[in-house]
Amino acid sequence: MADYKVEVVDAPSYLRFLSDNPSDNPYSLVPLLEAYKKVFLYDFQLLFIIRNGVAVASCALFVDKRFHQPTIRLMPMRIYDGVHFRNLEESKFQKQEQEQLSALEALEKHLEKNFSFHQMSFPPEYYDLRAFQWSGANVVPQYTYIVDLSNFSEENYTKSLKEVLRSAQQSGLSAGACGVEELVAMQQISYERHSRRPPVAADKLNNLLGALRMAGILEINCIRNKNGKVISALAWLRVNANSFFYVTGTDAEAEKGASHLLYHEILKSEKEKGGCSVDFCGANTATINLFKSAFGPRLEVYFRVWRANRFITRFASLAKKI
Repeated sequence: MADYKVEVVDAPSYLRFLSDNPSDNPYSLVPLLEAYKKVFLYDFQLLFIIRNGVAVASCALFVDKRFHQPTIRLMPMRIYDGVHFRNLEESKFQKQEQEQLSALEALEKHLEKNFSFHQMSFPPEYYDLRAFQWSGANVVPQYTYIVDLSNFSEENYTKSLKEVLRSAQQSGLSAGACGVEELVAMQQISYERHSRRPPVAADKLNNLLGALRMAGILEINCIRNKNGKVISALAWLRVNANSFFYVTGTDAEAEKGASHLLYHEILKSEKEKGGCSVDFCGANTATINLFKSAFGPRLEVYFRVWRANRFITRFASLAKKI
């Protein structure tokens, strides 16, 4: 039986692995990791999962300390963690599946041994997380919508969405670019309008989006009304022709259909640029589900896992729930 083990590696080794095995997940990329580290002041740890001396997977996780014990957490605005397996395109599906399962089993054992608490979120393509269940971790299903751009067509839209888009276009709304500050301002307003606290303060979000834009992996598009005012905006991450909707915001006085038109224009533009897919990054609430499902995407499940490995952390987690 193959021996799987986990090792901490340096950035050059990690980058070589990604160069040999390109990732479709922006959360694996070093520029994104560096941006998060700078804004949130968290160190990240780079890992290899190794089988018989060969790296079969890489992993980038953010490390914190709670009660003076090391923990791993899912960072704000970061829907997936940076777990990435080597390419096995020529291998049978069963071999790929078994290698992933065995590697994740080794990863879970490493996390249990070295951290008092860990929380991770896996991209939809990694759905076999039995290794975490076997160890006693909590495995929670989450949902997102993904559009396959090779099959993208307005014919897949619902009838009501087509009507909303037609009305928005006739009212003089138009798509274009905008700045980070304009998007962040509307994002904060959107949360306040729904009596919710933004996951990231405006100054930190400004710095994060600015850094990601400078790194060339983030784009922003917006909708302006007939007077030229920005009324809806969205930022998305792109890597290897795959896009991930990241941050969005809408003005309180936005005209009907502004957000619908924004999604439509980005989907259309990404297809024209030769994109492969767009991940809407979330479909876990009723209102968001109703809005996003109108674009004809496919529903995908992904999983979040967490485990308190030591008594003091378990007690703290329980106390927080009471």
